[in-house]
Amino acid sequence: MRAWNKHHDDDIEGTKPTGFSEIVEVVGTFVMANLLWVVASIPVVTMPAATAGLFAVFVPWVRGQSVEPLAAFFGGMRRHWRKATVVALIDLAIGAFVTLNLLILRQMGLGQILALLSLSLTVTMAVLALGVNVYAWPLLILQDLPVRNLLQNALKLALAHPGWTILVLAAAAVPLLLSLFLPQAVFLTLSFSTSALITTWGAWRVIRRYLNEP
Repeated sequence: MRAWNKHHDDDIEGTKPTGFSEIVEVVGTFVMANLLWVVASIPVVTMPAATAGLFAVFVPWVRGQSVEPLAAFFGGMRRHWRKATVVALIDLAIGAFVTLNLLILRQMGLGQILALLSLSLTVTMAVLALGVNVYAWPLLILQDLPVRNLLQNALKLALAHPGWTILVLAAAAVPLLLSLFLPQAVFLTLSFSTSALITTWGAWRVIRRYLNEP
């Protein structure tokens, strides 16, 4: 695995407000980041860049650093939109392949051993791709690496910590699933921010173990 400490700042505990002001800051960050992501994703093609911006807000936050949401979001979009778009296109291609496989398997009938084996491989590929994304987006903000090396690092982490990765995936999916049954205001103000924070927090607990390893 490539050096993890390249282009990393030392972890510096940011000075955070306490009490009521801290609650206001947390809620304000969540709401602003979520609204920014929703608005920036409206053209659809900008969704990958907007996702990079969202993680640019929460990556320093989980590291204990102070964050100015507006500057962090648009700065992350500007710096990482190319790599974010490549990652999203790869995700789209894998998603299309998995969907096509499932449609074909449905026609084959799941009673056949070959079909069951193919279904297992397809589901494994889908879960692995999602697991890679758990680490790919935070690493996009943390590491200045080509997309290939970035995804290689993310894949290694997903394979090294499969149980934790699946747990983080499940936890990050909960806010998005709940938003389907809650008022639309929750979707607009909290769902994506909460999911991104859970993903970033879970990924960072693994990533930080490797920061000083070659």
